[in-house]
Amino acid sequence: MKTPKILTCALALSALSAFADSYVSYTGKYTEEPHPTLEGVNIVKITSDGTLTVDEDVKLHRILVVAGGGGGGMGGGAGGQAIDWIPTEPTILKHDDAYTAVVGYGGFRSNKGDPQSRGHDGFPSSFKGSSINIYTYGGGGGLAFNNNDGRWRPENPEVFGNGGGGAGKQSSPYVVTGTEPGVDGAFKGGDATNYGSSGTGCGGGGGGAGAAGPGGDSQILNTKNNNDATQDEFGNYERAGDGGPGVVSDITGVAISYGDGGGGGVRRSNFKHGGLGGLGNGGRGTGLYDGAFTAPTSPTPNCGGGGGGAGWNAGGSWFESTHGADGVVILLVSKLDAAEEVNDNRISAHAFGGNVSSIEEKEANTTYFIHEFRGSGQLEINSPVKAELLLVGGGGAGGAPTGGGGGAGGLIHIDTILLPKGIYDVTVGAGGDTNGENGGDTVLVNADESIKLVAFGGGGGGNYGNKTTQIGKAGGSGGGGSSNALGGEALLDPQGNPQGNNGGSGVLNVANAYTAGGGGGAGSAGTSATAGSASSCIGNGGEGLAFDITGELRYYAGGGGAGYSSNAEANGSKGLGGSGVGGDGECAFTNYRRLRGHNGLDGTGSGGGGGGRRASSTVTGGFGGTGVFILRYGVISGPTAIIIK
Repeated sequence: MKTPKILTCALALSALSAFADSYVSYTGKYTEEPHPTLEGVNIVKITSDGTLTVDEDVKLHRILVVAGGGGGGMGGGAGGQAIDWIPTEPTILKHDDAYTAVVGYGGFRSNKGDPQSRGHDGFPSSFKGSSINIYTYGGGGGLAFNNNDGRWRPENPEVFGNGGGGAGKQSSPYVVTGTEPGVDGAFKGGDATNYGSSGTGCGGGGGGAGAAGPGGDSQILNTKNNNDATQDEFGNYERAGDGGPGVVSDITGVAISYGDGGGGGVRRSNFKHGGLGGLGNGGRGTGLYDGAFTAPTSPTPNCGGGGGGAGWNAGGSWFESTHGADGVVILLVSKLDAAEEVNDNRISAHAFGGNVSSIEEKEANTTYFIHEFRGSGQLEINSPVKAELLLVGGGGAGGAPTGGGGGAGGLIHIDTILLPKGIYDVTVGAGGDTNGENGGDTVLVNADESIKLVAFGGGGGGNYGNKTTQIGKAGGSGGGGSSNALGGEALLDPQGNPQGNNGGSGVLNVANAYTAGGGGGAGSAGTSATAGSASSCIGNGGEGLAFDITGELRYYAGGGGAGYSSNAEANGSKGLGGSGVGGDGECAFTNYRRLRGHNGLDGTGSGGGGGGRRASSTVTGGFGGTGVFILRYGVISGPTAIIIK
């Protein structure tokens, strides 16, 4: 069998034909094209965060989720994890559900002022709905020369693949070990070697692909101290390690490699080859010949490859490493055949609507049914039920720049309520998607409005620079205030009760920095910024609340963390999102660090993180997470099932 040629993403897209009838709608950037060989099947390629919906049920035949690649240091950045899933039978995307996609950014290259420092980790990608949940980890940044750079911290506490070693400490001989993976099943970065008291020798190891294989080790030959490298018996010169191979997928109709590791860069003496980028879609590392550099290359866009490593010579000249590539989410979908019957898991014998699951408690002789709505739709109750309810409004967006954290959506939890027979309209609140925008309300209401519950959308975080928008907005929980501004208040329901907590307030000019407050959460208020050092005065998002209404203990309605601002190239300290579901804020880096706040987790109504700022940089706050409505009721088992009333 002839081996298929592996193409870059750009070449693959050119093979697709003209636009076909659309099967999906999406709020972010995407393309939809007919598959070149599968009749009636469309390729949906998603390249930015957003929410996917369908007007009528469609079949999902296959999905590829690729995380962002790590940025290059002296070693190459790692490729992002790639998961290519083909279900045994097509999964149905429901018309009354909503599916959220997150496309991970590639990690920024090493510090612009010092190309020998470490690259930044890539960001995770995911595709989630009531019946599907795929998550991939970002690739690690390439390591630094001397294996040390204390001026920043990795974004991800766990990264999937990791970058290669730096160019070796200044001792003879010395090996810098490529970083080990942070998750089971990942692959290590390649090792770097060094020879000579002045740190001469071969460059950094190639980035380990967080997908299919480890990064290559660098190859030291006959370098002596500051002398040029000499050839071995086969005519080979020293070389940095190549990036590890990525995962090859033909989901678009042609074979493309995703998650390739970046090649390592070189240091000090001449005649060294930069490492190659995995199977071709990772960045190539810097080479050095006759005192002149061969520039590193960027990885192919939206293939999740790692960035190429930097270079430095004895004369003090250098070449910067390159950023990691953003990830991608690709789906293959088709319409249902006219006579095709599908197993609709939204239906129970007692109610219809949302995604339905069940939990059997044999000792109590009871089965509990759970209807979860991630998107708007209808709930039909066939006979009166005594139920537990959870409603969470959409989270508010983080502000920017120096943005306050977004407030969580209002949270309503009712242990026991009698729902009469009938049809109920369910509206699930959207998350705020522009700087400081409030989230949408989540509503349950029947035809005569004898039952009407409204969980308010979260308040948006304050935006710096405008007195009217610096104050955090009121909402289910209030948004955090920007610099020197108050946080927003939690709104009261018709009975005079709050559904959340207030946002924290900001402080002006602390240690040459502008600091903001965290967004309020359902469990506690957002933290206000405090006077002190620039690394300890940032507002964290308020805590969420945990419920096991679905059978799994989950946190809902966490507040977003505040963004950090400074006129210096400083790390600062970003505010953290509440309970791990609110979006983190961001810091004050430029050029080599993302400034946008992180998104609140969809399906939890959590607030987005505030955007960072440095000088006049353009930044944005993170999106608020979408809300949710969950219904749970019990049925006693037996010859005749009895709904618990």
